[in-house]
Amino acid sequence: ALYLIIYFFRNYKKEEVEKWKLESSLKDAELIALKAQINPHFLFNALNNIRALILEDHLKARDMVSHLSELLRYSIQFSTNEKVTIAEELESVNKYLELESIHYEKRLSYQILSNDNLMRYKIPPMLIQLMTENAVKHGISQVKNGGDILISVGQEGEDLSLEVSNTGKLKKDLGNGIGLRNATERIR
Repeated sequence: ALYLIIYFFRNYKKEEVEKWKLESSLKDAELIALKAQINPHFLFNALNNIRALILEDHLKARDMVSHLSELLRYSIQFSTNEKVTIAEELESVNKYLELESIHYEKRLSYQILSNDNLMRYKIPPMLIQLMTENAVKHGISQVKNGGDILISVGQEGEDLSLEVSNTGKLKKDLGNGIGLRNATERIR
């Protein structure tokens, strides 16, 4: 009986270890899939816009290269952080919007409203970034004259409120919503 107890206990432990390894592999695969979703269209546009900006304003072009570099570093490094502060996330979002402002010129204006007391709270990385990208892609880019994006971070009772809105028009076909599903999973 003692031998059977030891035998089953060892097998149980091995199965537990295998289960954890499998779950870890699954999480790694999900992370790789998320990283693969970095929008290449945005990257090419940003690089082309910076290239054109070099002739017009080389100092601003240099700043934009730095913003692009920091934005890419942030989007790749988030795997090492389970959560980031709202301040870190908004800094990344601001860099993204500055880059997009080159592409859309006067067609894009934005404002970020946040309560300084909430800046230390932690959220899943790329959450506000994703909502902002959607606001540009499905809102501002669809309107000939562009529009405004408003990002607000507030508190409603005990809950944190993150809102990204735009003045664009909602289309019926918005794609398959992969980004929003990923955001929902990360919040869970």
